[in-house]
This record gives sequence, C-alpha cells and structure tokens, in this order.
Amino acid sequence: MTQYVFEMAMTCGGCANAARRVLGKLGEDKLKIDDINVETKKITVTTDLPASEVLEALKKTGKEIKQLQ
Repeated sequence: MTQYVFEMAMTCGGCANAARRVLGKLGEDKLKIDDINVETKKITVTTDLPASEVLEALKKTGKEIKQLQ
C-alpha cells in the first residue's frame, strides 16, 4: 500500500467530513484515512488505489485540491 498526501482548501470540520464521505465511497477495504487536518489543510491516506482515483474522488467535494506526495 502507498501513502498519499493531498492539500485541500478546508476551512472547517464540515469540509473534513465532506472529504471523509467521498473517500468512504471508495471502500474501507481499499483505502485507509490516516489523517484529515483542517489547520494544515492536509489529507493523508494509505491505499492500493492510484493517486489519480483518490484525487478525482476528493474533487467531488467542490474544494480546491492538489496532490503533495
């Protein structure tokens, strides 16, 4: 499994919950959310899925998002 870090324009806990919801749809067996930090605006996940698939899911929140690692 690979760990990816994304930066998302989160301003509150609601933004973090939106990220949790869309990532949850990818399947708990395929993706583990390591950390969602509103203050640093970073989302860290561990998954076997390609980063592009995780990025596309996060874009569904409507927030600006980019992959850092």
